[in-house]
Amino acid sequence: MDTEPSNTPERDFTAELDHYIVLKLVLAEYRGTRREMPQGFTLCSVAERARVARTEKRLLQTYFSDWKAPLRGRLEGWRPDSPVFALHHGKLVGGVYLVDASAFDPDPRWGELHYAFMDPAYRGCGVYSAIYAAAVARALSWGLEGLYLNSDRHMLPEVNERWGAVRWRTFEKRVEPKRRKTVGERIERSFVRLRRQLARVAGRTPPGA
Repeated sequence: MDTEPSNTPERDFTAELDHYIVLKLVLAEYRGTRREMPQGFTLCSVAERARVARTEKRLLQTYFSDWKAPLRGRLEGWRPDSPVFALHHGKLVGGVYLVDASAFDPDPRWGELHYAFMDPAYRGCGVYSAIYAAAVARALSWGLEGLYLNSDRHMLPEVNERWGAVRWRTFEKRVEPKRRKTVGERIERSFVRLRRQLARVAGRTPPGA
């Protein structure tokens, strides 16, 4: 039977917190669902991304009030298949962004998940767990061994813990003026990128492969 949107009231797992909770998931210890997408749902292909871009922006603005621009290429470690999106009969209903780099760790074996979002009408359909499982499978196919999960959303940390992640650090939110990076910081970041590229050449799957 096809899965339809849920009208059952429930606590909103995407409600915003006043702090960030960072968890670490060793991929070999993932214990979430291994199921495929529910009937009627499919994973969004790279070729379909442009068609759902407007819906992507609208859903992101629902949960991230200051959202303005698409993420494509703006996250370190971005790949063409970084978006892990779910479609319901062609309509975008939720997703998350997977990258093969993390701001918390220069180790090229660790990536990160960013900006989980879900159309409120589709909560409770089992779609997010399938998205998460697809992201884990994709990270493994890239040669990653672990993921950092940084969230300021209600209940998401608890969900991630049930699936095998462990809490690493908590950060209070601070509003600070943006500043330009120093020359030394830019050079150091360039070396980090170079080390990641060398690691890929030495045995990791090249981006976009």
